Amino acid sequence: MRRHEKRVVITGLGLISPIGIGLEAYWASLSAGRGGVRPIEAFTIEGLPNRIGGEVRGFDPRALTIPKHKKALVKSLKYMARDIQLAVAAAELAIQDAGLVDGGVDPARFGLDLGAGLISTELDELAPAILASSRTGSFDYQEWGKEGIPLIPPIWLLKYLPNMLACHISIFNDCQGPSNTVTEGEAASNLAIAEASRLIGRGRADVMVSGGADSKIHPLSVIRMALLNQMTRWDGPPEHACRPFDRRRDGTVPGEGSGILILEELEHARRRGVKIYGEILGAGSGADANPGGGLDPEGIGCEIAMRSALRDAEIEPSEVGHINAHGVGSVIGDLAEARAIQRVFGSRIPVTSLKGAMGNLVSGSGAVELVGSLLGVNRGLIPATLNCDELDPAIELDLVRGTPRATSNPVFLSVNMTRHGQAAAVIVRGYPENG
Repeated sequence: MRRHEKRVVITGLGLISPIGIGLEAYWASLSAGRGGVRPIEAFTIEGLPNRIGGEVRGFDPRALTIPKHKKALVKSLKYMARDIQLAVAAAELAIQDAGLVDGGVDPARFGLDLGAGLISTELDELAPAILASSRTGSFDYQEWGKEGIPLIPPIWLLKYLPNMLACHISIFNDCQGPSNTVTEGEAASNLAIAEASRLIGRGRADVMVSGGADSKIHPLSVIRMALLNQMTRWDGPPEHACRPFDRRRDGTVPGEGSGILILEELEHARRRGVKIYGEILGAGSGADANPGGGLDPEGIGCEIAMRSALRDAEIEPSEVGHINAHGVGSVIGDLAEARAIQRVFGSRIPVTSLKGAMGNLVSGSGAVELVGSLLGVNRGLIPATLNCDELDPAIELDLVRGTPRATSNPVFLSVNMTRHGQAAAVIVRGYPENG
């Protein structure tokens, strides 16, 4: 961050992804080039372009919780949609990793800033109310008020509010400091990390829980992607479906996961004597503001976000070792992002995208992908992009493919953007000596 602000470091990581639960499993898959996109097991829907996704298998939040929180968590599960469960479980892992299980921080200076998305309701919770309001063959708002709403479970809304990720985590960990939730699609995690870092940098908090979570492995979410024409029609092996920057890319793959970071003021972390994974150097955001709507094919918003992050970090493009790109597999989006990267950094900086391994985790993307690069640089490696077999001839990028690439530069930029051109970038310096 800016030199007149306090320094912000990363002292805990919690991760749940389609390629692994926990840091070791996640990195083992990244380093070996194992993808997690497979046929969806949670439900079956006919008539979609495909039925594959980055689904987290074997996930049980009760198995990951801190023992002293277990009773409260089990009691609260009925109030938690899957998105919330992913966030709470990843936060439990991060809290343990940071050595905060037994406190160590003033609750009034312990806050949260999380990225969250649109949480889809379970169909059987609303179906009776909708049917009761549609007896004439069309939806009747008067009947909805009289007959429909009373059929909705009383706790229904508590399961689906985006701010409930932060609510549950703060209750379990007595976080009484600043609290915010960012709902900005794929840009949400990086925006939340940026805001949390600034709160610490400006002396408003000592420790912040940040990152994000999302689950698009849900019938409504998948149907929505199909209706918006975002979903790939790939009919080959499922693990090859999401193809960042590849000549044959034609859309993305739904995914789910959570990445939670414990951000801490440097001197506070040193006093606690904890491991430091890295440091937040700067962050920035931008938007296309395209008058016609949709994504600007030149990636203006992405460029603004990256330049803003460089200014905030007070470093030059040449000082960045690699970029963890959005690389969602969109024909227009990947090209727009590549053009933005080329204008800011040229074509020689190494670039990777991790969505080829996991699909699009939407509001969880930024944090999960940032952790991938952070674990990599602390081992002297840049994780590789999967499924870009033939780089699009229109794209000028030095894409890391095949196997992880050796690097001696621990500084990287992570960027994500929405289909409407909102973008957020975070610059991180890893601490290889602790890796």
